[in-house]
Amino acid sequence: MARARARSRSAGFTLVEILVVVVIIGIISAGVLLSVNLTGRDRELEKESDRLLALVNYAREQAELQTREYGVMFHEDGYQFLVYDARRGLWREIYEDDSLRRRKLPDGLDFKLSVEARPVVLTPTGDPSSQPADKRPQAKALKDVTSLKDATTPGHALGEDSTTLKDAKAVVPQVMIFSNGDLTTFEVTLEREGGMRSVTLTQDEKGQFIEKPLQEGTT
Repeated sequence: MARARARSRSAGFTLVEILVVVVIIGIISAGVLLSVNLTGRDRELEKESDRLLALVNYAREQAELQTREYGVMFHEDGYQFLVYDARRGLWREIYEDDSLRRRKLPDGLDFKLSVEARPVVLTPTGDPSSQPADKRPQAKALKDVTSLKDATTPGHALGEDSTTLKDAKAVVPQVMIFSNGDLTTFEVTLEREGGMRSVTLTQDEKGQFIEKPLQEGTT
């Protein structure tokens, strides 16, 4: 009888032994996560920058296939793709393709944008003035703008009696994706709050939209 009890005890694990194993696993896991963090990895930042890279290149393909002008409107904490509706004469959100829907960045991440080597002041996603015309009934369509490229040219003269420059900026994305696949020259930086880490996306000398290596900053 005593031998049977001894065998049953040796065949299993006590609660204390199980807890010790769980603690050891937790310590090892914490060590791995800490080492990854110390090496400069920021999975959330990398995931969002990879997503933006893929979506811009996807939108370029769609613009060429459909022979339509697309655009990207950046906010401090998110971005959205727009398409130019030639029939209505305004920019609108893309309802036909869920992959190009409006996206908001996770907390702690934000954008910095420069177009044609000039910094652009970005507004939060909730700012009504940054919404496309189809989301802002009070906004006027760009009826007097004869060229999409003219609409994105800084200082383009608009008739004072028709629509204002303020209205034009509200409905025109900062970055154009033309029907031939060309992009407005721009550079967007996705950074961790405080500038601790950042990833910059831009065009190379061949016109390809690329992602630069992650940069470590100082708080």
